[in-house]
Amino acid sequence: MIKAHLLQILFSAAAISSFVALGGGALAENAGRLVELDIPGKMGSTHEISAGPRGNMWITQQKQARLVKVQANGKLKFVPLPENSGPHGLAFDSRGRLWVTLEYIDEIVQIGIDDEIISRFKLPSGAGPHGLSIASDGIIWWTGKTGNVIGRLDVDKDKLDIFPLGDRPAKPIYIAPGPNGNMWFTELEGSNIGRITDVGEITLFALPTENARPIVVFPGPGGLMWFTEERGNAYGTISATGEIVEYPTGVKGGKLAGAVIDADENIWLQYNTPDIIQRIAPDKTVTTYNLPTKNAVQHRVALGFGGKIWATQNATDKVVYISPNEPR
Repeated sequence: MIKAHLLQILFSAAAISSFVALGGGALAENAGRLVELDIPGKMGSTHEISAGPRGNMWITQQKQARLVKVQANGKLKFVPLPENSGPHGLAFDSRGRLWVTLEYIDEIVQIGIDDEIISRFKLPSGAGPHGLSIASDGIIWWTGKTGNVIGRLDVDKDKLDIFPLGDRPAKPIYIAPGPNGNMWFTELEGSNIGRITDVGEITLFALPTENARPIVVFPGPGGLMWFTEERGNAYGTISATGEIVEYPTGVKGGKLAGAVIDADENIWLQYNTPDIIQRIAPDKTVTTYNLPTKNAVQHRVALGFGGKIWATQNATDKVVYISPNEPR
């Protein structure tokens, strides 16, 4: 059974003052509704999330070795994957096909319309496929967190390319399409944002903040790529030619996780610590949502159907969604 907790978020003056808006913008009172869903079988391992066809949201649970489909009617469906396979990254291509990285057994798999594996692609041993994204031409790109590589998989041609990042510490974890057909990725240990062309030419851009631990990178307005920093307690932009601007959050002890931009160009920031999600409006107004669950260790956030914002909790195996335009 799904347990839904509807949170009507109220702030005292003291609570509001503890959050500082970027650029001197005002901190807005919470708007909308936040709903938290329990996922049974807790092991503390709920990771990536993506919107799929027919109003469903898809989630990877790494230790549980399964996918969770939150259906449009609110029911949960569990899709088992190979034992100890460690599913992590997931994405839908333009044909509605779902692709998932199996980090622990070095595979990428396709899930069919019956929610079962219908194809499997073996990767080099020790690659540790973590993040996954689809380029504009339909090519699958993935990050090899353990193997320190970026991978390119053309499933139609059954062609796999591997691009090493060298012997230096890097740990690439997230990858996303950007302008001009390039892909952009984050290096967790290298403190770099990377750009790779469709033929595998890699350019690294060092972040101004040392040991920032960049987490996600994603496209935004003006042809810019946006990113979050866990240790840097900031988010920022990087241009197609590598100009970087960092924006400190001002949140005491803040550690950012995922982020997403909605149709109105609001930036939604998810925090590993503390247990909050923030919306940064184009005018820099900040709206802060407190989670009902503490020590959630949030992991990823995604834009869902109807403008809902969905977020996973790694430590507690819960998922929340925010309906910004619904009454509290």
